[in-house]
Parts: sequence; structure tokens; C-alpha cells
Amino acid sequence: MQDDLIIRHLTGETSEEEEKDLQRWLAQLPDNEQYFNEVKKVFDLSSNQIAGRIKQNVSVDIDQEWNKFVGSLGKDTPVRPLVNEYFAKSWLRIAAAILVLMVSGFVINYFVFTETQFQTADNTLPVTLPDGSRIILNQHSELSYTSSFGKEERRVILTGEGFFEVERDPQKPFVIDVNGTQVEVLGTSFNVQAYDNRKLIEVTVQTGVVKFSVAETKKEVKLVAGQKGVYTKSKGELNSTINQDVNFLAWNTRKLSFTDSDLRSVVATINRTYQVNITLPITVPDTCVVTVTFDHQTLESVLNVLKTTLNLEYKINGNQIEIISVGC
Repeated sequence: MQDDLIIRHLTGETSEEEEKDLQRWLAQLPDNEQYFNEVKKVFDLSSNQIAGRIKQNVSVDIDQEWNKFVGSLGKDTPVRPLVNEYFAKSWLRIAAAILVLMVSGFVINYFVFTETQFQTADNTLPVTLPDGSRIILNQHSELSYTSSFGKEERRVILTGEGFFEVERDPQKPFVIDVNGTQVEVLGTSFNVQAYDNRKLIEVTVQTGVVKFSVAETKKEVKLVAGQKGVYTKSKGELNSTINQDVNFLAWNTRKLSFTDSDLRSVVATINRTYQVNITLPITVPDTCVVTVTFDHQTLESVLNVLKTTLNLEYKINGNQIEIISVGC
């Protein structure tokens, strides 16, 4: 019963009450959330493969695809048949049908155990892919790819944030799946910020050309060096703009530069760079601006410079830093 509810959630068919039931179930035990994440991972992997086929205008025969999948598992593997017109209505339902097999454990073995995964906690992590492309993962991020990487295309899945330097290969486009959006390149360098708890997904291009698209709405924008693509999750809006944030890579370079920047934007940048939570609950005059450069300095050093420059006072309560007064 719970498998059916998870599938309905992943295919966007749950009612408001069913969503509440699912959230209550997830909150009951840590194992429930772990199981849900494993199911979602299989769903993402299987649906992405089929979506790629459809994007290339290749017809998908449900029975043929299913038989191919079953054949790859071996003759002795017990599976359930897929003959069901209900599941034949869309490629999402093909992925959902595959998810039903999770109860036997065979799909996890087929997909998850052939997957390479990188995760970060309170650290950044350099990753080199089989094609030579290089990625720096920000804190609390995850990157994964399957054993099919590099055969017909170079596809990875990202959660969180990463800076990519992609090796050029016109025959095998590099594709990043990010929370319902997709970034496709041939060879370039760019930053992708897509944390689950953020309202926006942002792609900022440093060199080359990037295509940023949304599968559900089929919207897409092409971005060149110096541009940024912004996807607003709640509104389903995708826009491009000139990148005016000189500190968009500060989380990686640890170099920060501010020129007549208002204190609130400075605090927001510091929070993003150092993964901290500095709050500013007081009223700050417009004249309170910051012009300063930091290069590989600790958070404590940054706060001390602001304290001296702006006659600023703050207090620390656990993981919270609260600015309580400014003298500018």
C-alpha cells in the first residue's frame, strides 16, 4: 500500500490528504525516509533514461522495453508482468511500474548498485569523472551517475551545488538532471545551485554555452559566459539574466569582493559562502554599505572586519549568529 502511495507522489497524482499521509509516514521512522529516497532514486534513473529516448524522437515500445529489462536481470529472477494499459499512458508510468518491483529488491540491485555516488557534509569535494570532466561539490550536495555514463551520453544527477568544468565531446553531450530541470553542454565551465530547500535553481555560466531547460513545461534558455539562468520552482518560470553577482563562486574560491554593497546582501553572501546562518533582525540604514575584499579568510576574521568597519555588534547562540546593532 505504501509503495502505491510513493508512486502516486512521484507521478504527481496524490491528493492533499494523501500527501499528508505520506509525510506522516516519512516522519515515523528514519528507515521510512531512507526507503523513500531509494525509491525516488530508482524513479529518477529510470525516467531519465526513457525521457532521453523520447527527446530523441525514438518510439518506446512498452513490452519490448520491459522484456529487455527482465532479460537483463536473468532467467531465475522472479518479476511481475507489466501488461497493463494504465501504465501505458505515459513514460512516467513505465518508470512507476518499475518502481513496484522495489519490494523484491531486484531493482535496487540493478540500478543503485551500478551507480557511482559522491556526497558531501560540511565539506567541499573535488570529483573527476571518467571523461576527465572536473566538478567541485559544495557542502551538503550529492552527485551520481550510472555505469552507462559515456556510452551514448554523459548524464549525471545533482542535488545541492556544484561547479563544473566539462571536457568537450561533440559526440556525447554532457547532461545534468537537477530537480526536474536539465542542463546540457558540450564543453564549458559553469555553476549549478539547486538545493532542495531553496526556491530557485540557478545556472551561472563562466565560459562556453549552456542550455538550461525544464522537462515539464518544455521551456529552455541558452546561456553564454556572463549570463545566469533562474528557475522559480513555485511559479514554474525560467528566465535568463546578466550575472551581477561577482561572488557566485566564493563558496569554492573563498574569495569575496564587495563594493558599496548593502549590509543585508553582504550577510546573504556570507551565509551562502560559509554555510552559516547570520540573521539581521534590526533596521539598517541605506548608508550602511561595505567595501572590502576577503581572500581565504575564516568566518571569524570576516566578522571581525565587519565589526571594526561598521561598529557592528553580534552574538552567537549555538549555530545562530545574530547582528544586534550597527554603528553606520
